[in-house]
Amino acid sequence: MKLNMGTKITALRRQKGMTQEQLAAALGVSAPAVSKWETDSSYPDITLLCPLARALGTDVDNLLTFEEELSQEKLGRYMTEIIETARQGDLSGAEEQLNALLHRYPSDMSLKFSAIGALSFLEMNLDIGPGGDGGEAKGREDRFPRADYGMAAQVSCGGAGEQTGERDRQRFARQKKELARALHDDGNPAFYLSSVSMLISLALAEGEMEEAERLLKENLTNTADFTPLWVQFYLKKGERDQALGILQRQAYRLVSDLRVCLMYLMRKDLGLERDRVLEICGILEQMEDLFSVGDNSAGLFAEIYLREGEQEQALRYLERLVDQMTGQMAPPNPLVFSPAIAPGPEKLHWSRELKLAALQGLQRDACFDPLRKLERFQKIVRELADSLEASPQ
Repeated sequence: MKLNMGTKITALRRQKGMTQEQLAAALGVSAPAVSKWETDSSYPDITLLCPLARALGTDVDNLLTFEEELSQEKLGRYMTEIIETARQGDLSGAEEQLNALLHRYPSDMSLKFSAIGALSFLEMNLDIGPGGDGGEAKGREDRFPRADYGMAAQVSCGGAGEQTGERDRQRFARQKKELARALHDDGNPAFYLSSVSMLISLALAEGEMEEAERLLKENLTNTADFTPLWVQFYLKKGERDQALGILQRQAYRLVSDLRVCLMYLMRKDLGLERDRVLEICGILEQMEDLFSVGDNSAGLFAEIYLREGEQEQALRYLERLVDQMTGQMAPPNPLVFSPAIAPGPEKLHWSRELKLAALQGLQRDACFDPLRKLERFQKIVRELADSLEASPQ
């Protein structure tokens, strides 16, 4: 049991169409004070309870009511009962059960999150009809296991369908939007990203492009990947080049990040066994050959093979490194990344600084000591030094 005064004040204020500033002015307090009440950072002074209740169109008893929150066990049991009712073909009964729960526990965010999934399940079963316990219904149930109906929150919210049930679909969509908005405004990290994705999907489905764009831009710095939603947004606007560009740039970032992760997996201090390190080395080499992303890792491969006592392999990669540094680099795979990622010719040559760093590494790093007396290694160093002398200052 807990006091949910902040949530109640927020909900009642919005129902009245009031801003925090307007409520503050009506009570003779500051807007930050109202903000603290709504986030439960502090509570109103006892002398303000009656004026606050009148301003919000309620009474003090309602403001001070302690509300029970459902345990995860209870929530799972209630959701299972609702889904079972729907599977028996009684969609209106299932909807009544769900709304009764939401009315009884108006501040339970876990319930709101699960309710979105339950509404999506009801929506998918609109056309099955009574006794819909056949293969189609079973298949849909398998996609949303009974243990977590909240995962269905990402399901598309209907759209053009048969005339039968269209009003139900619209009602479900409205309720899902209200629930997602409540989760968004609550700001609980456990539900925030899902609620944002839901609101964007709903806005796109309803053609509310300005709202979709606002939400997408609001979350530009979020760690979640909204690429699919950006693509839907641009395609809906008929801007195919923008959709293609965002996909290609995201693909480039992901491949680059994967490359870095693979390189770190080969670190000596991680202590992976020799065969595993060499396998990862091979995977990274295949990936770089396929995508042509980032500086080629031939030098890294040489160090790893040398560390594992594979001198022949190490020399092979050092020779490959010099061939690459004295020639032209391949551009990022145009099939996947062009035209969004298409560097100019000047970007496809190794810089003098990189060549110098590579040469100094070969000459000074202790890891190459076992190779220094070999003619093959000395030839590699000479070729790189000659290339550096021929490079413009």
